[in-house]
Amino acid sequence: MRLSRTLALLSFAVLLVPVPSPAAKPSLVVIAHGGYAFQEENNLRGKFESGFGFAYPLGRGFALAVEFCRWTALSRESRGKLFDGTVTISPIIFALQFEFLRNRYFFPYAMIGGAFVFSRFRIGSYISIPEVQIDQHIDDGFSPYLGLGARIALANSVGFFSEAAYLPRTASAQTIFRDMNRGVSSVAIVANLRTVLLKFGLKLSF
Repeated sequence: MRLSRTLALLSFAVLLVPVPSPAAKPSLVVIAHGGYAFQEENNLRGKFESGFGFAYPLGRGFALAVEFCRWTALSRESRGKLFDGTVTISPIIFALQFEFLRNRYFFPYAMIGGAFVFSRFRIGSYISIPEVQIDQHIDDGFSPYLGLGARIALANSVGFFSEAAYLPRTASAQTIFRDMNRGVSSVAIVANLRTVLLKFGLKLSF
């Protein structure tokens, strides 16, 4: 009888002891950033880029990120390449991120994935006879995407980050001639859109 009463009291005491609940992990991270795009092609000059996205933590330092970026590059005419004009590049990026060193404030990470790159070219001035109009078109398509970054925790749910990423996109393109006498013809060219991106921004955890 005494043993049963003792066990009952111990069980009741265990129920009264508060059990610490695990820290809630963020279920969604909102990303906003700006930066600069450095074009590999000699006749392209990149400009400022901006974008936004989301990341979903998978655990053990992994996260799946989806981002949208946009920037423009100025083109100078070069033989067999793009004419004078402006290229607008808008990739949708899917990347797996891994934080390989995790402490309280500093979180470096690597990322690898792919992007679907939308490209639009607006041709500038060119020399031609009045009967001929010239235009150029760049095809959309996929590209690998990889890079390194680091996040600095400013608060429990706010972090500043910087990234250096590489988008090795080479796209098929066409120079289109509209001749009033001979009709429409085109010449295939290659547009080197390979870009190094330097990004700086904020990550907000919810």
